[in-house]
Amino acid sequence: MACCRWALLLGLAVPAGTALGQTSNSYPMLMSLRPTAAVVGATTDHELSARYNLAGATAVIVTGDGVFAEVVPPESEKPEDREKNDVAASTTRLRIRCDASAVPGIRDVRVITPHGASTVGQLVVVREGVTAEQPDNDTAEKAQAVTLPATLCGALEKGEDVDFWRIRVEAAGPWVFHLVSQRLQNRLHDMQSRVDPLLTLRSLAGQTIAASDNALAGDPLLAVATLEPGEYLLEVRDVRYQGNADWTYAIEASGRPFVTAVHPLAMAPGATVATRLFTAGPPLPGPVPFTVPADAPVGVRRVAAVFEGRPLGGVGILVTTDPITIEPVAAPAVPQAADGPDAAAGATAIVGPAVICGELDSPGQADRFAFTAKAGEAFAFEVHARRLGSNLDAKLRVLKADGGLLAEADDATYQRVLSADPYVERFAAPADGTYLVEIRDLHGRGGAGFPYALRIGPSSPTFVLEVDTDKTLLAPGLAAPIYVRALRRGGFTGDIDLGIDGLPAGVTAVAGRILATGNDGCLWLQAAPDAPAGWGNVTITGQATVTAADGSTRVIQSRADPLQEIYMPGGGRGHYPVDLHTVSVAKPMDVRGITVSSTAVLLKPGDSQRLDITVERAPDYKGNITLDMMLQHLETPYGNPLPKGVKVDGARSKTLLTAGESVGHITLTAAADAPPVERQLVPVTVHATINFVMKHTFASAPVLVTVTQP
Repeated sequence: MACCRWALLLGLAVPAGTALGQTSNSYPMLMSLRPTAAVVGATTDHELSARYNLAGATAVIVTGDGVFAEVVPPESEKPEDREKNDVAASTTRLRIRCDASAVPGIRDVRVITPHGASTVGQLVVVREGVTAEQPDNDTAEKAQAVTLPATLCGALEKGEDVDFWRIRVEAAGPWVFHLVSQRLQNRLHDMQSRVDPLLTLRSLAGQTIAASDNALAGDPLLAVATLEPGEYLLEVRDVRYQGNADWTYAIEASGRPFVTAVHPLAMAPGATVATRLFTAGPPLPGPVPFTVPADAPVGVRRVAAVFEGRPLGGVGILVTTDPITIEPVAAPAVPQAADGPDAAAGATAIVGPAVICGELDSPGQADRFAFTAKAGEAFAFEVHARRLGSNLDAKLRVLKADGGLLAEADDATYQRVLSADPYVERFAAPADGTYLVEIRDLHGRGGAGFPYALRIGPSSPTFVLEVDTDKTLLAPGLAAPIYVRALRRGGFTGDIDLGIDGLPAGVTAVAGRILATGNDGCLWLQAAPDAPAGWGNVTITGQATVTAADGSTRVIQSRADPLQEIYMPGGGRGHYPVDLHTVSVAKPMDVRGITVSSTAVLLKPGDSQRLDITVERAPDYKGNITLDMMLQHLETPYGNPLPKGVKVDGARSKTLLTAGESVGHITLTAAADAPPVERQLVPVTVHATINFVMKHTFASAPVLVTVTQP
């Protein structure tokens, strides 16, 4: 955990003489990259598009290994352009270098600008050279000519846009056309509608040879067993004939295998495992060895098979330290209707904790595993399949030995994204005996490409952490909160102490906690008045102590998952997981300082206390700002570290400051039954609107809320 110190400040100020700050609409939101693909082993130039200002961008962050990017300042950029705050759209040039060892696939990209760290955009790393779309290729007669193999990069940029590529195949054989487009838009903050691409291969006369729609999420994957030498038409369009300038795509057309999943799906750190690969296009001969680094952390990771001396696209595996059991090859397939007294016939005996790696290799199959339990003994079951590229839409059932149903699960939500992978958090055995856990496909499907990893183990107290945003924007002298939410598992009910590592120079933190009576807590970050411009990718953690029935204790830890906030159609606020949370220090912003009348709130049940708040605005900033002690949108709390029973009394508070107002107040009230708590970190927050969903959030000095005994 990071070592934190308390800041003994009532107000946070910015030194006199600093430059004017940004207005809210200057914050950079990345939208698209053209071309959207960069080539393994090559250095290429690209144009990055964003909403608002990218002028003066200084650094580029790309997730994963082997890919590096830098900003190429335009020759026409003037120093004064970097200070503009009214740019409605912006572009900049990036130069991207991919090492020969870089694993193909989608990467997150973030740019550091004078206005702070941007939202994330996406880049596709590919093996084949890129051909960029030329204007006016919207009819078969004007199809753009290209010889395969190649990566075709373009955009469905307007309504009724249909892109045609006239592709030439030099030698007969199998071909794979892998299109990435919809998956590039999941993490974009302000993409109100998303592309639904359709890919069609035609003869020059227009006859359809093959087509693909939703194969990998909403993106097509088209595999053709054999194409004879000659020319063909490849057609790309949105199924609704809609368009958008930021609906970019990349089609990697090659004669190599495209790996969708592997078996087994679980591997141990440091292990070398002979795996069977599920592919589109030509199959890979024999088992392929995968080696997991010895220091690989537990969880979902990406690995890549090597083909022709270079890596193919990465696929997901589960790295685990639990014992791994491979489903016996001769294990009988259980018909899905085989419930009743013979339900346990053919079930494979297992002892948890364990991860069972198997596959549903025929339609209508259900795999069953038998385990023994004592009355009241609690178990957890989790399936990894769809998240790792499997075709399986798993349904999980827990049965008595005679086939009686005790529990079942279908889809579950992970990192606020709905998945086809089920999860049973806590199954308590009703009596001593033998029980069955069964996995099947919801639609009765099976065959090649339906592997799974099923974890069975004791249901023990633990928690998962989520960070509400993936970036924290600071300026010299200013503070901001990071809100962390706990998802409690296995009956865990304790406090969670938060920590943070990796802060940039000049930034310090105070780590709060998530109370046992709530699910949210926060960290308070402050940039020193002389903090230099900079950034850091931080790691946020939580730690708790659990006491067992016998009085023994153990420490449990969890690393928080950062989430990119998404502007949903209609004004809702959604989230999508990303790889990094970036803290940046940039130039002064709309708010220059926040003074609060007290940093100690002491409440008895039924009492109230008023906090007077003064906000120092940038001289040119007159926009509306709101005061709060939590993060909320449309009255839904997304980060509420207030103790249970304590709330902001809206009728006795002035939280909306309009037309340049600078003074407001918040009244905190404790309910008559509010439980006691000591020194809970809850800073006063000031929100300046960027758009209907996103806000610049600033914080006062740490406010510590204590509720005493009645």
